[in-house]
Amino acid sequence: MTQAPLRAVFLDIGDTVMRPNPSWEHVYAMAFEEFGFDVDIDDLHAALRRAYHHGGWGMDGGFDPTEETSFQRTVAIDAAAIAELGLQPMPDAFFRRLSELFMVTSHWHVFPDAYPALSAIKARGLVLGAVSNWVWNLPELLHALDLVSHFDFIAASARIGFEKPHARIFQWALEQAAVPAETVIHVGDHVDADVEGARGVGIEGVLIDRAGRYRREDVPEGVPVIGSLDELLPIVDARLADR
Repeated sequence: MTQAPLRAVFLDIGDTVMRPNPSWEHVYAMAFEEFGFDVDIDDLHAALRRAYHHGGWGMDGGFDPTEETSFQRTVAIDAAAIAELGLQPMPDAFFRRLSELFMVTSHWHVFPDAYPALSAIKARGLVLGAVSNWVWNLPELLHALDLVSHFDFIAASARIGFEKPHARIFQWALEQAAVPAETVIHVGDHVDADVEGARGVGIEGVLIDRAGRYRREDVPEGVPVIGSLDELLPIVDARLADR
């Protein structure tokens, strides 16, 4: 069946366009060290993974899209990981410092394929949007990393009040792009949040699996799987052929 000609591309951000440097848990460890705690990196990785899996990302309902709500929701999830590690509850200053550390540009690695791929997508005359489960300051961080100018809009979940895979964040992005769902590709690194979330509103989902986390049988049939944003461009061009 012929697909509708492509008019827009939506991109997840974390582990799609960039990742923490050298990792999420290493940035957390910096904050712990400043507050006098030596935390095992592997234990921290496991605790954070479990806390964020169970702590509400992609929750069914919406939430108040304010900066303070974004901060407090993150604190609640981080506090669960800290409790699992057997540490005492941390003061508010710890979480504020953690937020500051995640705004330091050297604590982020932008994948080398990202800048040229974003430029190539824009050069093809497509609307390009960021659609990401992220805290309030995503636009400021993308600006600091010289990425914000590539995007026509930024749908950070904290500013929308809904997280992927909820339909509302994708619908908000479609409203900003002013295009029908069937003319859009969404690319992200999670089958549930990105692929299934996008497909739920009629957007084609593409899975980016930079670390080889997924087996082919774990991915819905017909969903393209790419290892870098370079591999996205042939998919884009195939959808442009009928324009």
